[in-house]
Amino acid sequence: MNKPRSRLAVASLVLGLVGCWFVLLRAPFLLVLAIPLGIVTLLCGVAAAWKTSRRGTAVSGRGMAIAGICLGVAASFFGSVVLVIVVAQEQQRFQGNHDYHHRHAEFSRSPMRDIPATNFTSNLPIVVLQTDGQYVSKESRSFVRTRFHDAKKGQRAALDSSPDHAGFGTINLRGHSTLGLPKPSYTFHVTDERTNQVKVPLLGLPAEEDWILYAPFEDKSMIRDVLAYELARRMGHYAPRTRYIELFLQNNADEDNAVSMGDYMGVYVLVERIKRGKDRVNIAKLDEDDKDEPAISGGYIVKRDHGEGGGGRFRTARGGPFFYVYPKSRDITSAQKSWIRDYFVAFEEALYSENFADRREGYGAYLDVGAFIDSHWLVELSKNVDGFRYSAYLTKDRGKKLAPGPAWDWNRAFGNANYYDGEKVRGWYWMRLRPNEISWHQRLRDDPAYVERAAKRWVELRKDVLDPKKVSALIDQYAAELKEAQERNFERWPILGVHISSNYYVGDSHRDEVEWLKKWIERRIDWIDSQVEEREL
Repeated sequence: MNKPRSRLAVASLVLGLVGCWFVLLRAPFLLVLAIPLGIVTLLCGVAAAWKTSRRGTAVSGRGMAIAGICLGVAASFFGSVVLVIVVAQEQQRFQGNHDYHHRHAEFSRSPMRDIPATNFTSNLPIVVLQTDGQYVSKESRSFVRTRFHDAKKGQRAALDSSPDHAGFGTINLRGHSTLGLPKPSYTFHVTDERTNQVKVPLLGLPAEEDWILYAPFEDKSMIRDVLAYELARRMGHYAPRTRYIELFLQNNADEDNAVSMGDYMGVYVLVERIKRGKDRVNIAKLDEDDKDEPAISGGYIVKRDHGEGGGGRFRTARGGPFFYVYPKSRDITSAQKSWIRDYFVAFEEALYSENFADRREGYGAYLDVGAFIDSHWLVELSKNVDGFRYSAYLTKDRGKKLAPGPAWDWNRAFGNANYYDGEKVRGWYWMRLRPNEISWHQRLRDDPAYVERAAKRWVELRKDVLDPKKVSALIDQYAAELKEAQERNFERWPILGVHISSNYYVGDSHRDEVEWLKKWIERRIDWIDSQVEEREL
């Protein structure tokens, strides 16, 4: 007659598994829970082992109890170790940020002399925004008057010249971790005088109304985002087009007041905002009447991002939150919400099934594998610690498969992060991804065909797009473009030699930052080469 399992033994095994799972997730709160949970598991396991080993006992489960003891010890020990490591990393980041926060107010006050900028010229385009005295916030859009002076080939942009575009727009602050930085980034919409949005081709870029004025601050090379987007385009994918600019922001209420150097905000990047359109993310338009296949199958743009904040979103059993980008949360219908979520669920079920490598029923039936591999290599090359985690866009076009992209938010990349080993040229970033993030590579690599395809794609990219000499030449091109303006930028924002946010390397000059970036990429490519050769992906 089979003896029933000891409830204590079962409890110790289950609690031990939960405790170890908490450790693997590495979240500080869960690590704190894992330690006492491991102790409770240990006690339950010891009691169960003693009870089941007694002669004449009416219950079984001694092996289960021993397993629970081992898991309890592991959860408590490794929970303590990992918690110490996490706390130490946070203390390091806090200490590194101390000088920066102490000087935040100093950075915010412009050191530029408040003298007329009438004769100001630049090799970069110049943009002037006049707020008419309105306060600029994240929550609401502020009306602005705009002037765009382009630097055409062989010529310099000048404030005293006729603008290439003069009109109106709205701006508001943007960002998550960067929102509190002294040099703010803005969302910019081109409008008419009545604030109706209008499409305009700014600085030679295709006509649209939605733009970003990105403020390089943590990245003192001011190159990382621009570089990543260019590499993505060279791989054959859409990524936001960019133009370096110098920005003036007039906060006075007198629209006739002359622009002064006190209004100078430094070097910014005009960036195409991610949206559906023939010159942006070129996917099918979804109407509210699209309720059945094939019409309802696309196009969609979603974004895996931070869980806090507003915005329509969905989750699956294995991932999320995924936010609706297109159609917007106010426009997407219930049927379309259900369809795109069900597609993600079906993909995940296929990916983690026994037949996951089957061409018809496995992950390949849902995922654009080629596009995923390219995104994977761009993230791994740069060790972008936000990659596949935050601001991670995905598209699903009509009749096509799920594809990562467009690339977005690469400021904490290419060695510019002092956590998740982001500064190290060795080691895979994908091992840092949590189960609820876009950690699909961890399962895909179980398929030898996928590993071989990814390896061959790396070798192909190395011949041209990711040739270290060509990447270095591209960085030098950007550095030359910035050579003049970076001096004014760092006069306005004296942060060279100062640790900002997650900086690992802190250079004393812009040239130091650029050279370190080039060497880091060269060494990173060398390390990936060695792993690809051994198929250790």
